[in-house]
Amino acid sequence: MGMSRPLDACGRYLARPGVRFAIVALALALAFAVVTRKLVQVQLHPDPDRIVVPGVVTNVLAATRGGLYDRHGRRHPLAESFPLWKVAIDPLAVSGEDARLAAYRALAGCGAFDRAKVYEALVSTNETFIGRDGRVRVKRYFPIGETADRAVADLLSTNSALSRCATKERIIRRSYPQGSALCHVVGFVNSLEEPLAGLERTCDRILRGTPGYVAADASATRRAIASRRRGSREPVDGNDVILSIDLDLQLAVEEALDEAMTNALPPRAAWAVVQDCRTGEILAMASRPNFEVAAFGSSTPDEQSNRAISTVYEPGSVMKTFAAAAAIDEGLVTPDTLLDVSPGLYCGRPLRDHTHGQSELTVAQMLAWSSNRGASRLGMMLGKSRQQAHLKAFGFGRRTGLPLLGESAGQTIGDGSELNNIRTSMGQGMTATAIQLATAYSAIANGGLLMEPILVKAVAAPDGTVLTNFEPRVVGRPCSERTARQVAEMLRAVVSREGTARRARVPGYTAAGKTGTAQMVENGHYSTTDYRGSFVGFFPATDPRLTILVTCEATPKPRTDGGVCAAPVFSRIASDAARILQIPPDDPDEAP
Repeated sequence: MGMSRPLDACGRYLARPGVRFAIVALALALAFAVVTRKLVQVQLHPDPDRIVVPGVVTNVLAATRGGLYDRHGRRHPLAESFPLWKVAIDPLAVSGEDARLAAYRALAGCGAFDRAKVYEALVSTNETFIGRDGRVRVKRYFPIGETADRAVADLLSTNSALSRCATKERIIRRSYPQGSALCHVVGFVNSLEEPLAGLERTCDRILRGTPGYVAADASATRRAIASRRRGSREPVDGNDVILSIDLDLQLAVEEALDEAMTNALPPRAAWAVVQDCRTGEILAMASRPNFEVAAFGSSTPDEQSNRAISTVYEPGSVMKTFAAAAAIDEGLVTPDTLLDVSPGLYCGRPLRDHTHGQSELTVAQMLAWSSNRGASRLGMMLGKSRQQAHLKAFGFGRRTGLPLLGESAGQTIGDGSELNNIRTSMGQGMTATAIQLATAYSAIANGGLLMEPILVKAVAAPDGTVLTNFEPRVVGRPCSERTARQVAEMLRAVVSREGTARRARVPGYTAAGKTGTAQMVENGHYSTTDYRGSFVGFFPATDPRLTILVTCEATPKPRTDGGVCAAPVFSRIASDAARILQIPPDDPDEAP
């Protein structure tokens, strides 16, 4: 009885209308305060791990990467991108056996997908996986393949059985139709379109387009509701890059190097450059060993090396040409000036030589017979400062600026001694790259003008409109036109029947050039077994069109001499180039 009276009083108190209203109002206020606090927390201090993504689907619209083409444009693709549709099945979107059978017949009938994979995707209604939140979820995405057939892609949208369960995603694939040809220049992009090498990497900003997107509200099955778009942007395709390369000539150079690498005494490596000596355009550039572009990931650094621009080496006697050009240009000698080539000490060192028993040779004979003593005499006449100045004027000691990674600069001087100076005139104690040598010889061929090497000829929009043309550009005059003509005439004798490069003769054409043989440097010392043999020259000598350089590395004896290992490759490349580019013969007496 004692407890009942307070409870009755409390009940009577709560039964009052005003009290009940106050209690309900207080409860609502507390609830509102809790909700308000939570909203403030979410807006001002959100927890990234607990954010709920709105029901919006954003589909990326891939842009097509621009293509790489040879000088003739889209007729000769080197790298191209093409659209594909990646198709997947959502088996839970198909209700009933009849609908599932209709979808299977439609997909199997188009012939674009593996029937077993299609069937497996349609019946996989109970397959599960663990989501990021740790929950078990039913799998609703089963890829069945890719197709480039637009008719098949349209079928997925128009067929009533497929429009519910099949999804398609437009993707871009990269193709390299030339295989390993020009691999060091073209380079490679992976499946994510990440550029890894070559022009694919250095020209990525030009080639890469801008992706678009479509954002729309999502349905219960995470599909975009077309009528409820949130925003969109059309993709912008990348631009095309047109190279100066002539693909037909490039393939001929590749074949010539392959043949050199399969000789009875093959070199360890070889490379070649073909340049239009009038414009500086690179028409072909190849290196061995090489790699298959599609298998870039499994290639080795040695195979990936573009030796035509990255390998610096002592060129050997091909540098005697520039010692002669410098001395003539300085007015110290003429082609007929006699040089003392008698045995003796040269800066305190004896020099081996091929003087045919003569104690004096003209400057022209020095080049034709590749006299070390004669070249040393020219180096002594010039002195260190003048010889260095002329070498730098010809482009040695600095990069040419080709749009490729890994180009080396080389060096024009060693320790700066007088001994080093006369060795430089023979092509030792200094280093150069193949592209430097080819460009310098082009300056001799074209009358003394140093041209900027051109590898990218133009940039074009996706519709073919040319956006940028890279015109030939003179970057220096290392010697006078008269000097260049005199040196070019002397170089013709090197390719004569009496010269050191008679194997470089081109049937039906006059040619000019110089051999070079140099010991390779290993561990700071000259190797007694491994050599680099080179030949660099131009043809037709009467009206030069092309400069061609060939170098064979680690050539075993007796093929160490550039006139033996490299000159025949020059001859073959020149003959193929004459046919491909339809260069008229200028020496009927030498026709086969």
